[in-house]
Amino acid sequence: MLHPSLAKAYKENKVLSSKGELVDFHSGINEPEALMLIKAINDKKPERTIEIGLAMGASAICFTDAASKINPGSMHYAIDPNQFTDYGGVGVRMIADAGLTNNFKLIEGKTHEVFHYFLENKIRVDMAFIDGWHTFDYTFVDFFFIDKILNDGGILAFHDMYGLSKQKVLRFIKTHRDYEVLDNYMIREKDLVKTLKFFVWRILKSPRLLFSWYHWKYQTRSPFGIIFLRKKSSYEPGFEFYKNF
Repeated sequence: MLHPSLAKAYKENKVLSSKGELVDFHSGINEPEALMLIKAINDKKPERTIEIGLAMGASAICFTDAASKINPGSMHYAIDPNQFTDYGGVGVRMIADAGLTNNFKLIEGKTHEVFHYFLENKIRVDMAFIDGWHTFDYTFVDFFFIDKILNDGGILAFHDMYGLSKQKVLRFIKTHRDYEVLDNYMIREKDLVKTLKFFVWRILKSPRLLFSWYHWKYQTRSPFGIIFLRKKSSYEPGFEFYKNF
């Protein structure tokens, strides 16, 4: 179930900034994705979670609300360099208005700039969500660092998987790490015609997707851009290992 604050934001498409200004609600997971994220949280019952990219706080509210109901002392960390410059502090305001501040900590900066905080404090997490800068290099760096603190058996989710850059990172994970895609968290669209229309629309918008293995394997069944993986082990390849991805 959605937190009332998030449900209101989806319904009205308006939220308050840190300065009290009413602004459009955008740049985050949509309602079906939020509900699936909450399901994954309820199944995993995490104590500590992390996301890259706070934006307007939709995913952060899902984490803080659902996890705190299971473990009152749970903590959700969000890494974001642009919360107050690009998003007007909406994400932080959403968390505060929802009464979830005690279960939330914002780390301001880019992943490679601030991740020492987690390493120095020996912080481990049970779930992670990556929705930062979408280029291959930044998404890869986000994953590389998250993988270092995600417990075995932990769940990792990516958003906006329509992008070829993110699909390339997933190829790296499948060839160089020990993760599995969790099909039980794939959001199915009951309307097959709607799914096929979305599939074609994405290809028309980005013709290169016609050659995307991910697009053919997953987007023919789901018009949503979120995917969940489980970390099976902390495997890393040997010194001379390389495989095309």
